Amino acid sequence: MRKTKQEKLIEYEIVKRASEGDVDAINLVFAHYESYIRKLSLRPYTDEFGMTQFFVHYELKNRLETKLLEKILDFEAV
Repeated sequence: MRKTKQEKLIEYEIVKRASEGDVDAINLVFAHYESYIRKLSLRPYTDEFGMTQFFVHYELKNRLETKLLEKILDFEAV
């Protein structure tokens, strides 16, 4: 079963708490975006037999997570 757009959203209260520095709320936001960040961090690798495989580029993954944390803390709740 597919998730609807409404189910994919993070609750406003969690985002607000995360922007105020609540570690538990920040972890919830990170958990929400974990698979998306992992997918963005995949890079192809072609081995000596010509087979293409994918691996997680951890430096890129760390940079994306750092940027997400910056944006969480910069968020101003209205």
